[in-house]
Amino acid sequence: MAPLKSLVALLSTSVLPWVLADLVTFKADLTWAKGAPDGNLRDMIFVNGQFPSPALTLNQYDNVEFIVNNSMPFEATIHFHGIEQRNTPWSDGVPGLTQKSILPGETFTYRWTATQYGTYWYHAHARSLMADGLYGAIWINPAPENPQPFHLISDDPSDIESMRKAERDPKLIILSDWSHYTSEEYQNIMEDSGVDLFCVDSILINGRGRVHCPGADFINSFQTDYLKAAIDNLPLTDKGCYPKIWKTQGSFPRNDSKVPPGLESGCVPTTGTHEVIEVDQQDKWVSMKFISAAWLKALIASIDEHPMWIYEVDGNYIEPQLAHTMIMFNGERYSAMVKLDKQPKDYTIRATDPNADQIIAGFATMRYKGSDQIGESEPYVNYGGLNTTADVIALDESILAPYPNIQLPTAADQLINLTFGRRESSYQWTLQGEQLYDVMANHDNPILYNLTARENLGNKVTVQTKNGTWVDVLLQVGIMPNTPTIQSPHIIHKHSNKAFIIGEGDGFFNWTSVAEAASERPELFEFERPRLRDTYMVLGLLGPKWMVIRYQVVNPGPFLIHCHIETHLFNGMSVALLDGVDKWPEIPREYAI
Repeated sequence: MAPLKSLVALLSTSVLPWVLADLVTFKADLTWAKGAPDGNLRDMIFVNGQFPSPALTLNQYDNVEFIVNNSMPFEATIHFHGIEQRNTPWSDGVPGLTQKSILPGETFTYRWTATQYGTYWYHAHARSLMADGLYGAIWINPAPENPQPFHLISDDPSDIESMRKAERDPKLIILSDWSHYTSEEYQNIMEDSGVDLFCVDSILINGRGRVHCPGADFINSFQTDYLKAAIDNLPLTDKGCYPKIWKTQGSFPRNDSKVPPGLESGCVPTTGTHEVIEVDQQDKWVSMKFISAAWLKALIASIDEHPMWIYEVDGNYIEPQLAHTMIMFNGERYSAMVKLDKQPKDYTIRATDPNADQIIAGFATMRYKGSDQIGESEPYVNYGGLNTTADVIALDESILAPYPNIQLPTAADQLINLTFGRRESSYQWTLQGEQLYDVMANHDNPILYNLTARENLGNKVTVQTKNGTWVDVLLQVGIMPNTPTIQSPHIIHKHSNKAFIIGEGDGFFNWTSVAEAASERPELFEFERPRLRDTYMVLGLLGPKWMVIRYQVVNPGPFLIHCHIETHLFNGMSVALLDGVDKWPEIPREYAI
């Protein structure tokens, strides 16, 4: 067992090679204009005239100035997903918590240090503007002292060198979903109807795609026996959307007539656009860094005929795992090392819904440089997200151990119990179990600047911790009044530093501490090779389920933990972790409000 002192040193960035640091200035001009990424014209967000937003490429330890000029007609903020914001909580981008919103015509500068390496992304964190196109990739090139796991993929020195080269120049692939309704229109429809909406029009890859309309009969042919039973053997629409029944909505009051018929059915195909990613066979290997910027959907990612070695997850190297497919939930990042040893031609990159809440798919092309062969490639998954053969290997998310390995102490100082479920209506979700988090609270009085402003939120949706302590957070899918047993998957994102997944199981967590639970059921816990993530999927399809994550409080400030499904976040599914209240940060003069 590694001593606690060494763990703190490993997770701390108090001593950094500042001599390597450059100042990187990035200017982001936000505008609201007409665009048609899938061939259908609607209002959306552009950053510097681009969609998706331009990528931010850095070296580890660089200092960042991210200057936002809000030229839109409404307020905005930017969150840097997965960036720990060590000693810079005022740059975390959460309105009412770490800053005031950036009003129309205003400029705000985020300053932070790239203390970590790896794959991250930035996106809107005010209203639900991420669904309107405000997101972009972040790639932080690792410093030389970081051990890389490529020798665990191949022991051939030539392969290892090719993989190192590929890592220095990766292909960034953003997967996202797209609706023909703006985020405000989508929210208004839910409020007017009382319906929990989860239907979109297209899947985009690097902001490109089109509306596919293969027909209701074709779509319904992909229903699994489980899916049919879950929706009472009712058909899906021609957009692949689920019926509005008790099992998908609960028994809350609703008025289905308030949902425009074109939102869930009446598919109209578009020509759209198509992303082509060129690779060079002479490079031998390519690094594909997948980022899920989906605001509603989970997506299965795959590259036809090309196995993937998954070697980095949520910005941290792992012990590589071979997979043909991987499910990506909202906010997650998976880096794949892909060997370029196939016949030079075009191969399809697929992003399909995993038969979970809509049958829909999007496509791009991986093209070998110099190839003039366009022919069909053999898929690992079909349009409905189902494996095409029994030989397809899916990524096993439960064993993605960090590289190098990190061990943990088996006791924490505090246990925070968070229980998920619907509350008050079918579209409102709670992270805490009893109260909703008001994302509009404290917009003019952020908690970072005034700790007593926490009183403007529900007393149970703010939690205080002390600096230096270890905290266990219990994430539990519960059973709420008027709510069906089958629940939506919840993808929980923790701001600031990452946390270790130390245990998970079915049913309710009926112990008073992790130490007690681990003593009674040690097979449910992992302290020797725990996964290190900033995004956690908790799925209770067949009843209650729990997960415990553990982190050390090393960065005082108010940091959100929330569901990353945008409609869940906006409608209450958050809690504010007030970390290190005994060492609350002083606000720099330039950030005074």
